[in-house]
Amino acid sequence: MLSAEEIEESLRFSHETRGFELKGPGRRDDLAFFVKVVRALLGLGNLRDGGHVVIGIEDGEPATLDPGLEQEQLDSWLAYDDVARGLAAYADPPLAFEVAAVKLSSGAKVAVIEVAEFADLPHVCIKTYDGKLRDGAIYVRPRKVPETSEIASHVEMRELIDLAVEKGLRSFIARADRAGVELRHDGVEQGPTDPEQFEAERAQAWK
Repeated sequence: MLSAEEIEESLRFSHETRGFELKGPGRRDDLAFFVKVVRALLGLGNLRDGGHVVIGIEDGEPATLDPGLEQEQLDSWLAYDDVARGLAAYADPPLAFEVAAVKLSSGAKVAVIEVAEFADLPHVCIKTYDGKLRDGAIYVRPRKVPETSEIASHVEMRELIDLAVEKGLRSFIARADRAGVELRHDGVEQGPTDPEQFEAERAQAWK
């Protein structure tokens, strides 16, 4: 989870980054606001290493560290089970996340949601909402612009597939190791933890 110092360091750039998104103040039970956060989390959950959404700081002038959340707003995000139920209505597989309150040097209080990259399969949106979310869409964080969008190019699709293939191969190698199966490549025995074996299997899977 990001510390106050790490958040403020990111805010000094005065813009969002690929793994870091800002949302202004709002309550979890404000559905129109909540789906904006859901969209961001879906994109970050499909990003290598995941990312963070900081709620309570306007993205117009983030370096001012304002305005923060009122206590009632903050409490609504700290209700973990309620947040989890809300996210589960829009994401499949479910998002793995943690949420915490952080107080910045300006005195502003924010909610920070840290979302992990997907475990096995990319996250797919399973519910439409008012032009913000579309049932069946896969959201990502493009390299060119730090914002969440539906997959729009072969570059974004390939990056997501590469990540999924890597995870599948790691899972396969781990299962083979538990079963006592020795993996081979070009007739040479390779241990399941050998980096060269992993890259060879990854290349073959992509083909």
